Amino acid sequence: MKLDHNTESEWHGKYILINTRKLPDTTNSVQGLISLIEAAPSAVEVGLKGSSEEFFPIKLKDKHAAAALKAYADSIRFEDPEFAKEMYELVSRAGPNSPFCKAPD
Repeated sequence: MKLDHNTESEWHGKYILINTRKLPDTTNSVQGLISLIEAAPSAVEVGLKGSSEEFFPIKLKDKHAAAALKAYADSIRFEDPEFAKEMYELVSRAGPNSPFCKAPD
């Protein structure tokens, strides 16, 4: 399997992110969300390879997510114990701990 992030495509990845902190309001409907994104297009982050906004999202159901998130929590625990605690809580629901656990695709 090849990492989507490294493929030559228009998007250079599998996902885009929506930074909800940049949206003017919150909504519970898909149409409302689309309207908010249209009002604040800067909230959409494509995360192009090599850009300052590059990202790599990990879904909790990914069978490797628990290991990745635990490593992240371990690396930040002395700098920000409160944040690390919240990360360890994610670990408890990630990878093999998720009822939706599956291999990445």
